[in-house]
Amino acid sequence: MFLAAAQAGSFTLAADDLAVSQSAVSHAIARMERALGSSVFERRSTGVVLTDLGRRLHDDVQAGFERVDRAIDAARDAYRPTVTLSVSTSLASLWLLPRLAWFKREHPDVEIRIHTNDTDRGVGRDEADIWIPLGAGPWQGMNAHHFCDEEIILVAAPEVAERWNDAPMEALLDAPLLHLDERYQPRFDWHRWFEHFHVTSPRRLPGPRSNDYSLIVQAATDGQGIALGWVHLVSELIAQGKLHQIGSGIVRTDQPFTAITRATTAPNPTVEALTDWLVKHAPAPKHQ
Repeated sequence: MFLAAAQAGSFTLAADDLAVSQSAVSHAIARMERALGSSVFERRSTGVVLTDLGRRLHDDVQAGFERVDRAIDAARDAYRPTVTLSVSTSLASLWLLPRLAWFKREHPDVEIRIHTNDTDRGVGRDEADIWIPLGAGPWQGMNAHHFCDEEIILVAAPEVAERWNDAPMEALLDAPLLHLDERYQPRFDWHRWFEHFHVTSPRRLPGPRSNDYSLIVQAATDGQGIALGWVHLVSELIAQGKLHQIGSGIVRTDQPFTAITRATTAPNPTVEALTDWLVKHAPAPKHQ
């Protein structure tokens, strides 16, 4: 009652907050003051104000309740199953985050921690439980679960796609191309795209560059140029009409994306639950 009265500045308002009578609050405060041998409130016609002793007592009591709350939260978290998933920034923003609510509905007691990492150095070494690497491995001593096939198409904003949709592949050498500068060996780039379609490309292709694929996709949706579109990352933007596919060209590689877990003799049900969910809801091939 003391804290309620201090925060409300009124015995009457505190009684309303606590669903008790005003006299109950007043008597409780009076008993406390008698026990302390000093007043904790200064009574005024407009309400009550803490005395110096009351302010010190309020701060100490409030801090004590906050410590209790933190202890309860820590105890609750200690028994809450937690799994850490490491993925690229683009996979997190373009595919995972819009779908996390599905997993929470199926597994409401599981806490997911997402670490974004655009390198594969931490696979099997950092504190994550599951990794979806950018590279193809191999990952020695790890379990690999098929996540999705790698399919690449060309995408651009509707107005850009309309201009280049019927252009022959060779003409795209003069198109505004958006380049992903990967920090390690590129998984796929414009040179490999043109090579796949038997088009000779110059050593240096012009166009804006970024090492963040999320920014490449944003630039494409903003109408700044044409991007290589990994189908599992851009399909939702295509469905929303923010991106259009240019032409019918598609490249399917033999390097699928995988979900990596540690090979252990003691299975972790929480890790298995998220791994199974990722595999179950993984993007299906959009182009057969």
